[in-house]
Amino acid sequence: MLKVVLADDENKVILLMRKLIDWEALGYEVVGVANDGPHALELVQTQQPQLLITDIRMPGCDGIELIRRAKELQPQLHFIVISGYRQFEYAQSALKYGVEDYLLKPLKQEELSSILLRIKDKLGEEAAVEFQLKQNSERQQERFIDTLKNAADHDQPFINAAQADTEFGLHFADGCYFAAFVKPDISNAAQHLNGYQLMMQHTLEIVRQGVQTLADEYAAALLKEGVAILLYMREYQPVEVKQCFTKIRKEIEKQRDLFWDIRSTVCIGSRKDRLEQAGVSMREALWLCRDRLCHVQPWRDAEIEEPVCSGHYLMDAAQKKRFQDAAEYLDANRFAQELESSYRYISRRQPLTGQMLEDWFRQVLEASLYGMQQNGSVADRFARTMIEDFWRCTNAQDIFLLLRQNIRQEILRLEGEKALRETRPITEAKRYIQQHYQEALRLEDVSSAVGFNATYFSALFKKETGQNFMDYLTELRVNKSKELLCRDDLSVQDVAELVGYRDLKYFSRLFKKITGVSPSDYKKLYR
Repeated sequence: MLKVVLADDENKVILLMRKLIDWEALGYEVVGVANDGPHALELVQTQQPQLLITDIRMPGCDGIELIRRAKELQPQLHFIVISGYRQFEYAQSALKYGVEDYLLKPLKQEELSSILLRIKDKLGEEAAVEFQLKQNSERQQERFIDTLKNAADHDQPFINAAQADTEFGLHFADGCYFAAFVKPDISNAAQHLNGYQLMMQHTLEIVRQGVQTLADEYAAALLKEGVAILLYMREYQPVEVKQCFTKIRKEIEKQRDLFWDIRSTVCIGSRKDRLEQAGVSMREALWLCRDRLCHVQPWRDAEIEEPVCSGHYLMDAAQKKRFQDAAEYLDANRFAQELESSYRYISRRQPLTGQMLEDWFRQVLEASLYGMQQNGSVADRFARTMIEDFWRCTNAQDIFLLLRQNIRQEILRLEGEKALRETRPITEAKRYIQQHYQEALRLEDVSSAVGFNATYFSALFKKETGQNFMDYLTELRVNKSKELLCRDDLSVQDVAELVGYRDLKYFSRLFKKITGVSPSDYKKLYR
């Protein structure tokens, strides 16, 4: 519904307008009526209507003045002016302020309805254009932030102000530049992924609304690390900046109705006087954002505490090899033991920073991935998801649990696939034996049929079935012969040949050894 305010000094005119038009059917809702200019302005400010229908002459505020001031309060407001006089100069003045139409009293239903429908269509088009422009602007901001983040990650100079204007439509000049990260955290975010993503989108909107009144120009985008912002101010105002981001943080934490333990951290990079240096500020803000994993503070400022961006953790080569081996041998228990030991070691590091925790996390992940890939395919998505989940962790313990649970699950998945790969040729071999047991079947015949060399196949067959090939074949043939001996139309000689034995004496000895009775006695028992 489009909101409309009706303003006229005569109550009977307002009553007529309310009854003359089926507002709801046309897609409008009358949200307020006023008999004077000041009250009409108050309604514009509080109700934020899309349309104001007003008399040209209003007590307390001339109609043209009302339109001008209302336009200042709400630049997108549309107007219809009504009057009892044919005054050309008033009409011209009204049109100057973007009035949609000018109606004379007495009002006609068809005329007013037609104007309302036209305005509705126009508002729809304007809303679509405004939405498209907003989307385009946001996409440009996202591209800008991605470019800035890439420069920060690779420690490279960023673009200058003229390039930012040309490539991204962002207008910078001399002044102060600084990057910031706003990072909401909730416990068990991975278990509430849809809610977490919704919360992050809300955070981006809260940040945009907050900084647009603070900065002379800005860009903001949602990254896996949090909401990243680059702000430009002609003159840095520390009190206003702190107040703005404190308000943003409190707005985010109001969402405790959805996430009872939500915590928000604001991390500010150092101030730079040129856009080309913004990558340094971004790198510092991101370092502080990581460090919340070790040091929980709502406000981190690189001007107050200098980030040690060069401080990294390098895992011992022998420990990396142990992770690789545990993953390569698909030994989930061994991996868990190595991880527990490694976590105890990194936890005792002093000083321990969030950067060191990320280094440790990535090295455990990389070593484990390398080992697992020796046993099967690990989807590229697995590593990407792990890194995304890292940024949903709220402390070191969360990171440890993320590695333990997800890599263990992946090891068990690969172990199951490997078992299936090994079981499949044995299943095929059993099927082949079932089809050919009546022939002079050899181990080499079966192993060749399933595509393995005889030695490896023999060991694999024994591992999967608990029997060597010949024992399995003999048991199958004897069981088949039992079925055939129960038939009256087959002799013992016939049965022996049908199950693959040409030597009757050998068949009889073998049958008695396994069953305890001779084939002829067995035949007598079950005739």
